[in-house]
Amino acid sequence: MLFLTVCAAPEALAADDGGPFEITKHPWGDTVNEGEDVMFVSRAKNYVGLVWLFVSPDGSTVYENEEALDAFPGLEMGGVETEELQLISVPYTMDGWYVQTCFFDADGGAHFTNRAQITVLQGLVPSPRVTMKSGGAKLSLGQTRTLAVEAVSPSGDTVKYQWYRSYSAARNSGEAILGATESSYTPPEELGQVFYSVGVWCVRGRDASAPIYTAPVAIVYTEPAATAEPEPAPVPTPVPTTPPNRGGANPLLSGGNPLFTAAAALLVLTLLAVSVTALVLHAVDKKQRARRHPVDEDPTDEE
Repeated sequence: MLFLTVCAAPEALAADDGGPFEITKHPWGDTVNEGEDVMFVSRAKNYVGLVWLFVSPDGSTVYENEEALDAFPGLEMGGVETEELQLISVPYTMDGWYVQTCFFDADGGAHFTNRAQITVLQGLVPSPRVTMKSGGAKLSLGQTRTLAVEAVSPSGDTVKYQWYRSYSAARNSGEAILGATESSYTPPEELGQVFYSVGVWCVRGRDASAPIYTAPVAIVYTEPAATAEPEPAPVPTPVPTTPPNRGGANPLLSGGNPLFTAAAALLVLTLLAVSVTALVLHAVDKKQRARRHPVDEDPTDEE
């Protein structure tokens, strides 16, 4: 069948008592005024799960369960996991669509009910066609995000807007924001997660259409990350430096050069050794000359 590749078996919703599977009630088509509610009921024995399907008039498009919420702005649902499906605030765009139930047996087999068609009667003033043009965002303080919606009246009527704020993702659960009545809205900075949605309707004189509400989008503001204190820079260890070379002197002959110091010391020791050697040689030579030439006796002395 067409939907065997579309719907997937959910978690078990009914206990299997071991008997054969059987569909005991198929949903019936219904007619509803735009913006009103309608219920569809399907029954089966010994199924383990079910999925509600929304089928386009030509059968080319199929939505499962909550997928239809995004396809039909303003639509609300109840009981999507039960045998009784409630559609709330049905928009005119659902006119001609079908509702169908896919049951699953204990072996994973899929069984489809008959299709039930939805007929939606449009009021004196048709509801607008609404498209949300922006999504949610995660922002830091100092940043902004402008939310915008596009709406068109099928009959050229005046389009009205009202933005809502909520701390829950549930549809139609917010409070109206004073003064937020344009097609766009820039939320204020507010730490944490806040959901925003907009209701749109058409007005013709004293008459108004059923409102269409967009799905809530989340704006999350976070505080900027704390900046760590910088660690003090380490104090560098002083490095001995050679005195600057002044007056063009040769750095090799500088007193601060270790090679110069060693050479000077060696020169001093050499000169000292030479001096000592010279003195010793002079003394030895004098002594030897004294031995070779003794001093004559004085001729005036008596014998």
